[in-house]
Amino acid sequence: MIRSNVPYEIITIFAVILEISATRHWYVTENGRIQPQHDSVFDMRRPYDLLAFLEQEKHRETANAIYKKISRKEVSIDNQFVGLGIADIENSNSDCFLWDKSLADIDVHASIVIDYRLRDDIDQNDYMLYNVVANSKPTVPDCQNTFPLNFSIYTFEHLKAMQNRKNLTQYEELGLMKYLPPSTDLNEFGHQLAYSLSRNKTSWVYLNLASIYWRIKGNAYNALECSRRAIVCAPRQYRDIPLLTTAGILHAAKYSGEAALILHAAIDHNPVESYHHLALGHVYTSLGDFERSAACYDNCLKLAPEMIEAEQMKYALLCHRLLETTLLLFDHRLRNVLSEIHAYHDWKEEWFKLYEHMLWEQNIKSTTREIKLAFAREQNLHVLAINPVEKSIHHIDNNIVLSYIDLGDRKKVAENMLQNVHGSLHLLKNLQNQVKERNHVTKDITAEVNVEYDHMFASPTKYPKYHNVEIKKGNEDFEADHWPKISDCDGSMLVFGDGKQYLPIYLSPENKGYATHLFVNELIDIEPWKKHPLPWHPPICQTPKSFNKKYITRTLLDATVQQRSSDASLKPFLHNLVQTADFAEIGQRILTATEAKVAASWVLSMLASLHWRIVGKPRLALDCLQLALDDVPKEFRDVPFVSIASIYHKVGLIDDAVRITNEALEINAVEPMTNFLLGILLNIKGNHTGAIYYLKQALRVDSNLYDGRAFMLLKTLACREKFNVVTSNHAID
Repeated sequence: MIRSNVPYEIITIFAVILEISATRHWYVTENGRIQPQHDSVFDMRRPYDLLAFLEQEKHRETANAIYKKISRKEVSIDNQFVGLGIADIENSNSDCFLWDKSLADIDVHASIVIDYRLRDDIDQNDYMLYNVVANSKPTVPDCQNTFPLNFSIYTFEHLKAMQNRKNLTQYEELGLMKYLPPSTDLNEFGHQLAYSLSRNKTSWVYLNLASIYWRIKGNAYNALECSRRAIVCAPRQYRDIPLLTTAGILHAAKYSGEAALILHAAIDHNPVESYHHLALGHVYTSLGDFERSAACYDNCLKLAPEMIEAEQMKYALLCHRLLETTLLLFDHRLRNVLSEIHAYHDWKEEWFKLYEHMLWEQNIKSTTREIKLAFAREQNLHVLAINPVEKSIHHIDNNIVLSYIDLGDRKKVAENMLQNVHGSLHLLKNLQNQVKERNHVTKDITAEVNVEYDHMFASPTKYPKYHNVEIKKGNEDFEADHWPKISDCDGSMLVFGDGKQYLPIYLSPENKGYATHLFVNELIDIEPWKKHPLPWHPPICQTPKSFNKKYITRTLLDATVQQRSSDASLKPFLHNLVQTADFAEIGQRILTATEAKVAASWVLSMLASLHWRIVGKPRLALDCLQLALDDVPKEFRDVPFVSIASIYHKVGLIDDAVRITNEALEINAVEPMTNFLLGILLNIKGNHTGAIYYLKQALRVDSNLYDGRAFMLLKTLACREKFNVVTSNHAID
């Protein structure tokens, strides 16, 4: 009895001191010795090392504590993911999503004037123009020649815009043509108006019409000179009409704050005119003061319930504010989820380090240790528990607890959703960025969105199109041993000649996850369907301080100076950015994006280099490519490398082209354009086997590469190798 009691007393002491369960890690041998279980963490490879033994126990406890945190974190992430979807936003704003107009779709600079015919108290004869003398010389209304007006207390001379009116610019307000009689010729109207003013130089109606004429022409200075005189000449009961015209000029000239002051004066003169409230609502909307603009639209609808423009604007404002609030809340929820997932990942990595350390101290073979580590990393978390009690925790409710693999998928979903939310918030921010004078806007929220946005597009916002993994054979015809057949090699079907013609190659930053179409559209606040303001300039890159001689040699620079041929086949890459725009306009958009620094500078330099290659000025393209090389992250250096190698090919420096293309392949061996380029170059070098290999590699990734030209070149080379088929020598580009 005494002998049998001793081991149990020792076990009890160990259990109390070390909090170790004997049934899990220890057993008593037949001769009374206490030994660890074979697969226990306490089966030490150095059983004589007491400190290591005690450290092993600490590591086990820490690992178990981390495991419990991970389990709780899984449940927390799962609970936060419930109901997390864009559908929630659409449901909470269902009416707004059903409506086909947003605040960004409505022109808050819409031209508004008052039609005299709607004022019953204005005599029709007052706005009837004089008939001009037949065959008289065409003229335009010159209000400054009617009477001098250096200063007037009625014309707001203290405003900065008025003092600086000679330098004001505005767009052509063609929308004002609807206020003129149908089928009116603007030039004839101006001529008739000029003649009428010569007959009656103080007619406020003629002066106001002359101001509208110059607004249609886009001449802010002449328009203001006419409206100032109209204000002075108009009776008090009609003075609100030229005041509205004057405010419209300042609003179009981007002096919206001063336009608001003049509109308030117009309302003081005639508070029941609905158009004044509508125009003031537009002005406050452009200033970002949505509270006041909503009040203005309310006033407009009270005076004119049938006013569709006011109803649309009020509804758009409400939807805008509701959507912004919902998106910010959704953004906050997404950030919480991503934060939880990152914390989960950090704890898991810490758990693996402890697990690896404990395995190192165990008395097992190194191969067994590696197998256990590999198995642990490949399996779901529930197999990683240190003992059977923790293992059972994960199985309490399989419907609640997530696996790490599942969390990885959810992380991707959350990141994609966050990108969409950032894009939506940016559209809202574009409108608010017009703010020059605002009184009741949530500045803290806007500042937070701005900070997030400024750094968002400096890095990829999507996953790469092609991951750098091993390319495997597929089921394409060219994979067959008997390919090509003699029937495939009809000479009339092989249009590449010897396959040594120059074919321009461009690797797009889109492949790396950069949303380049956003850079030249939304991020410069010009939608794809709108024209960039004139004038348009080409995107000339700043001359680099020096060129990297390893990639851009003096020989290449000299060779490209005289090159003038266009790489026209690259045009689709540029036109896909803004499909409705002219080539020159896209160049200006690239320049605007570069100057505004809206995104990664190296990507914008790549777009500029593409522009110059299409124009036929590779020397200017090299300036841009050097700037791209200076800033591009190491993992994306293959993008400028491919363009540089293609230019080497263009000027006949094939060895340099092959060298740089090989460097691009070392960075990413999967990019089909890079493989295609190397295949072309190796064919020129006479390495037909290598050329066919890399062409096949390219087609395994993209079977329709270069609109089928890559496959046609492969078939041409394969037919020549197998059957010595001679083909016609057609140009590629």
